Amino acid sequence: MAGDRSKFAGGDQRYLRDEQYRTSDRLALRARLHERWSTATTPWFAVVGGHLALEPDVVVLEVGCGAGWLWEHLAPQLPTGVSLTLTDLSAGMVEEATARVRGHAPGAAVDGRTADAGALPFADASFDRVVANHMLYHLPEPALAVAELARVVRPGGRVIVATNGRRHMQELWAIRAAVFGTEPVDQTVDVFGVETGFPVLRDHFSDVHWHAHPDGIRCDDPEDVLAYLCSTPPGEDAGPGQLAAVRAAVARAFIAGDGTMAITKDTGCFVCTRPRPAVTAGSDVDLRSADARR
Repeated sequence: MAGDRSKFAGGDQRYLRDEQYRTSDRLALRARLHERWSTATTPWFAVVGGHLALEPDVVVLEVGCGAGWLWEHLAPQLPTGVSLTLTDLSAGMVEEATARVRGHAPGAAVDGRTADAGALPFADASFDRVVANHMLYHLPEPALAVAELARVVRPGGRVIVATNGRRHMQELWAIRAAVFGTEPVDQTVDVFGVETGFPVLRDHFSDVHWHAHPDGIRCDDPEDVLAYLCSTPPGEDAGPGQLAAVRAAVARAFIAGDGTMAITKDTGCFVCTRPRPAVTAGSDVDLRSADARR
């Protein structure tokens, strides 16, 4: 139940809309750690772009667009005639994203819309590509949003859903657990992670494939780690004593690593195709069984 979750993991949509993601400031603190210290040979946004397989005149929807960084990075490679619709629960994010993308991709048609991912304001089969980049784990009912992704994508299109596994950033969650008494795993993976997300996606798409992104973090700046930990609950609400404890724990980690902190990443994309027909109320059709008989 959403009410049992942290406010970051789908437990408080008002908090996410009006505080955490009112602007991109807190998100940028987390992105900074990944951007500066990633060990990946292929940058994350290039990976997402590769899975999208964009073509000329393709019609694209991003659900939970954030600050629009994906399209800023992909702008030089966008085919001609691409149409982008960017949605987010936060009006501030939509405004920032559309301004950023229009500035970096002037040849693309860009529309922005404030929208609930669980009730998208678009007709069936409206888009060739749909992307939900690390956002379904913020929702109270991710299955509703997945059903919407399947509804709005065209039969020959594809949906890209990015999320994390249980080992993701485990060194940071160990620090958080030691200071705040939380679980040493981020609760978002229980809402919609690699393991929990797959069966939800399979309910709505006949083909679902996971593509792990080989990556890690080797950070030389303790301040970037501290900023990351303090950008979400409970770190963002830490009192002076707790903040001092977090800082001390980060310092110990860097001492143990001879000035470097190695952080595990466990992330990637589901590529989903062949959306299943929606099951109407009262239907006794078991789509998964029907698909198995094909």
